Amino acid sequence: MVQFGEAAAVVTWLHGICTYAAGQSEWDLLEEAANVMCSWDAARDQWSAHDRIGPWLRSLNGDAAAVMASALRDHAESAQHFSGVADDRNADPRIRQAVRASAAP
Repeated sequence: MVQFGEAAAVVTWLHGICTYAAGQSEWDLLEEAANVMCSWDAARDQWSAHDRIGPWLRSLNGDAAAVMASALRDHAESAQHFSGVADDRNADPRIRQAVRASAAP
C-alpha cells in the first residue's frame, strides 16, 4: 500500500516532468507524464500536489494546454480536483472545458 506522503511525492514528481516537457515542447513526454500524473491524482487525491498543479494548469496555452486538456478529459476524477480552473477566464478554454465536463452528471 502506498502511503499518503509517498503518493504526494509521486504526483509532484510527475508534475515536474509535465512542467519540463511542456517547457521543452516535448508533446509525447507531456502526454505520457500527464496521463500517469492524472491517474495517480485520481486514485490518491493529493491536495499538496493540487496546490502546484492548479496554478500551472491556469498558465498553460497552445499545444501544452491541448495535451493537458486531453489528459484531464481522460481522467475525469482528477479533473474534478481542479474545478476552480473552470471559471478562471485567464485559463485556456480547452482546459476550462475539460475541467467543467468532469463535473457534468
